[in-house]
Amino acid sequence: QHSVSRRTSNQSSKASYRLVVDNSIAMVKKKQARKTNKKKGGGSGGSNGAKRGGVTQNPSSLIKGEIPDFGNIHPVTKSNYSSIYSCYKSATRRFLKYMRDNVPTSLIEDDTSCNFLLNAADWMSANSQILDPNVMKDLKLCIRMRNRVAKSMFGGGDDGHRYFLQTLVYCWTVLRSLPTAEKKIEVVDVEEDVENVQDENRFSPFYNEEEDEEDVEDDKDCFPLKVSRPEPRANPVTIEELLASDDRNDAILFMLSLDELTEIIAGQYRVMVRNIRNDRSRGYSDTTMVSNLMDATIMANFSIQAVQKMEMELQTQHEHLTTPCRLLACLAMPELTVEVSSIVRERGTEQCDRHEIIAFIGDSMECSFLNPSDEWNRMDSIVDVFCRKYGVDATGSAQIEQIFVGIRHMTILEVPIKPEITTSLNRMRATLERETGKPHKSHSWLPHMEFIGGDRAIHRTARLLQLFAGPIDNCPLENKLVPAHKGMFGRLTDRPSNFTDMDELLMSHLLPNWVNICRHGILGKAKLPRSSELSPLYLQLKSFIDNPRRSVSWSCIFGVHAVLTGIFEVASERQHVSTVSKMVFDNYFNQMQKSLKALNNDKSSNMKKSSAMHNIMMVSFLENFWLPAFEESAMWNPLCAGTNLSILDYFGNLEGGCAVIDCQAQLRIVMYLYHGLVINGIVQEDEMPLLEILYKGFKNCKALWQGSLPSRGELVKKFWISFGMGLNESKQMSKSARLLAQGGPVSSGGVFAEGLQHCRGRTMKPIEPSEISTAFRRICDRDFSDVVDKYHTPEQRKRSSHTEQYVVAVHTNDTLDHLEEEIQLHSVNFISTACILEQFVCSITRVLQWDSLLETFKRTTNLDIRQGFAIIFAQHLLGALDFAQDPLNYEFRNAPMLTRQAPTLFHGVCGFLDMYFSNVPPTNVLWFQGMEAGDDSKVEIIGSGATRR
Repeated sequence: QHSVSRRTSNQSSKASYRLVVDNSIAMVKKKQARKTNKKKGGGSGGSNGAKRGGVTQNPSSLIKGEIPDFGNIHPVTKSNYSSIYSCYKSATRRFLKYMRDNVPTSLIEDDTSCNFLLNAADWMSANSQILDPNVMKDLKLCIRMRNRVAKSMFGGGDDGHRYFLQTLVYCWTVLRSLPTAEKKIEVVDVEEDVENVQDENRFSPFYNEEEDEEDVEDDKDCFPLKVSRPEPRANPVTIEELLASDDRNDAILFMLSLDELTEIIAGQYRVMVRNIRNDRSRGYSDTTMVSNLMDATIMANFSIQAVQKMEMELQTQHEHLTTPCRLLACLAMPELTVEVSSIVRERGTEQCDRHEIIAFIGDSMECSFLNPSDEWNRMDSIVDVFCRKYGVDATGSAQIEQIFVGIRHMTILEVPIKPEITTSLNRMRATLERETGKPHKSHSWLPHMEFIGGDRAIHRTARLLQLFAGPIDNCPLENKLVPAHKGMFGRLTDRPSNFTDMDELLMSHLLPNWVNICRHGILGKAKLPRSSELSPLYLQLKSFIDNPRRSVSWSCIFGVHAVLTGIFEVASERQHVSTVSKMVFDNYFNQMQKSLKALNNDKSSNMKKSSAMHNIMMVSFLENFWLPAFEESAMWNPLCAGTNLSILDYFGNLEGGCAVIDCQAQLRIVMYLYHGLVINGIVQEDEMPLLEILYKGFKNCKALWQGSLPSRGELVKKFWISFGMGLNESKQMSKSARLLAQGGPVSSGGVFAEGLQHCRGRTMKPIEPSEISTAFRRICDRDFSDVVDKYHTPEQRKRSSHTEQYVVAVHTNDTLDHLEEEIQLHSVNFISTACILEQFVCSITRVLQWDSLLETFKRTTNLDIRQGFAIIFAQHLLGALDFAQDPLNYEFRNAPMLTRQAPTLFHGVCGFLDMYFSNVPPTNVLWFQGMEAGDDSKVEIIGSGATRR
């Protein structure tokens, strides 16, 4: 079994990278002291966090603004790789096919059982067969996955699977010493389609071909050097029967993956708590925790997406494991499966296969997960329907009825809830222990799974969700759901010591509020884009709430379990996380409204009349995630808070902000001016923090720079290309700017003539958020094509590279690395910044006294003033920065209409640029404090026996 750990070698965490502090948010300068915002949150509130509203409020009436039509503009990008189940099964089939095809047919009497592998391996060894190295890798994968199951709590499965594993291990010990072909031969299973073959190596983006697996294995238990030859079985189970009955193996692997993913999530929240406390001890801003909160949310979201994929793949492989209860029945009740099969065989008239019996036992278990009063609970009919279907007589029916009652008792004893914990339940437990001769402790079905078994039992979460389906179904859609009996599930506590301490929180506070959010809040009123990427938790919750009579999915159960894990791990910092998250969320919209109000006072800007306002209103609608009618515990627990902030950051701020921040070309005008001043040595890159952050963040933006950053002599050309002009026309404009900078005359048609000739009808290329944020590309576009695994050793990679949790770990690590590098850009409020940049361009127009000239341009051409400004700006200001020998002191004597104050424009431009941006309060543009330094929150999958650091 694999385990998961954090990288904790740097005990000082990210705080060791930070310098001095102050009591205000600051845009960090690399060579100066870093300032932070020491804002403390509000009051502590009650444990249910219901400070902001009462149950009588109607959430629908509190929604602000018109509901926008987001549209289905972002189709989900599907992962194109096979999951763990098909990978190791395909490897098994390829190995078997290779062994059949590469030994004499006379040697194989019966290739339907695994006995033939013994003779085939011996023949290959005796004849020094040259092996295809691909086949040995397939064999390793077969052994690793089956050995992983064998080491689990079920002791290796039944006798048939145990013998199959022993045979595979023997083949390994015999074949490992044989020579291998230099050129790897493609071995394709005839049953595999082309798509599966192409997707075989799903880890190729981060697989290093030089790290071959042909070295000696360290895991002697999994790959011993020598074993005794197993005795051939007289009537062995056929290979096809073994592969068809792999449902229990696959179910075990599924649950092991859930356990390890949950462990990673728990570890991420522990890192967050440690960093919060480190930051507090050093006096840093409370809002620095936002980056850690987003880190944990990325981890949780990737995990939920992985579970959804594994669940779909598992159900494709095994059609009878379509519900959580059926999977639990397959895992925990194999003896009952055999017993029911025997009864039907002896007392029935119709044949009933094993899969149908597992489905019956799982459905019987689900009857106990549901409320007895639920209309769709089949507890009164399920046995009768099953017995009639297979012609079971009265005696057999009575026996199966007893089994059904036993399943109900076992289920209640396994996952009891407080209303059931009575004296009679204890007597039932004692009776079962006497009858069976073994204890029946609660939460015992998933032993050795620390994060989804024991007190943290994920099937307890499943039962609580299924119990709540009844109240959801009974509540009319137009009504607000209010819990009838608070306190039924226990005491509400701020600091739970056990997972069961959160039953009351889940049943009386989280679930009722989530129902109201999904029906009456923003999730019920609008179909948000990128929901599968940014809010898979909300997507799963809404599906469950919209279809309460349907069995809850593992993806939904896992998502809710991740919420509870976050609450449990954060514990004493939970109220702090809630308070700061709400503050940051509100701060974003307060900044936006303040900036828009200031912009409205500038009569010269057309931004408020442009299509940008539609995008701004769309972003503004996200404020409705938090309505006073919803409890804080439901909206601002760690995972939900991180989800809300991630939606605001990636969709609202980055994607929506990119559509606004350059809507009037204000960003590219300021960036080209700033870049031109920097490369001419007129200003230093770290003089104006806001511009430094934008400059660094947009350096790789193709829409702005059309490739690499322009050098002297390229400013005018690249500016016009970015403005939508063709290459030849841009070169002509650059040539004209050179002549002007060298003292040539202005065109007889005026300063706008040549620009008008080439600019009409041109449109700017929009800025794509994936160009400025790799984290956005990873999360929203699901583009992991260039991911490299930097944190696992070759041995760790060999042990774990076939698991879903390894993929999640590698994807998470890479995304967090990029987020740490970009965090300052994420902390900039793009909407506010768009307004501030727009005001700067309007203001510099007035400072340079170009306003009357541009008004004349607008009247005579019927074009936007900004088009005229761009022509003057590029041909004269950028032209001087491109071609003048001394741009700072260059005199624009050939264009007196532009130099009414003084012939040297750049002294005034630089002075105003510095004064304007140095006086922008950081609190107007930074919605949280983003620190450049990284931390040690990397996710690492390590093999068994490895130590935690």
